[in-house]
Amino acid sequence: MAIEDGAVLGNLLTRLSSPAQLPTLLQAYEDLRLPRTAETQNQSRLNQKIFHLPDGSQQEARDADMRRAAELELRGLREGASGGGKGGDDALEGSANQWADKKKNEAQFLYDADAAAEAWWREGGERVLGGAAAAAVRGTHRQERRRPQ
Repeated sequence: MAIEDGAVLGNLLTRLSSPAQLPTLLQAYEDLRLPRTAETQNQSRLNQKIFHLPDGSQQEARDADMRRAAELELRGLREGASGGGKGGDDALEGSANQWADKKKNEAQFLYDADAAAEAWWREGGERVLGGAAAAAVRGTHRQERRRPQ
């Protein structure tokens, strides 16, 4: 997460041309990072719960689910395709073995932080940042007119 944070922050701050734009860029950083980091924390807490179940029926169901995930993955590897062989890519969705859930795996490990910052810029960041700079310039001009000569 820290490397992703640095990539997003670095990308955003390369667009800084005025100190007045800093609050806008920091808000963009928070908007981009908070949902992802919160979800990663949630998944980590879920793993904590899953991996530390007391002996009993829930633990046995977890073990069976993880065994099934391993068997599907091995079958897929033998058949030359990852993701669960004949079960398809979504066969392990929601598995207690989160590493085997292809959608979760891709969301976690194929994420491109720099691309997320670039998308923010293309989808309106440039406009928002330009507005922040223009507002700062207008504020500076107002202050200059109010100064006694």
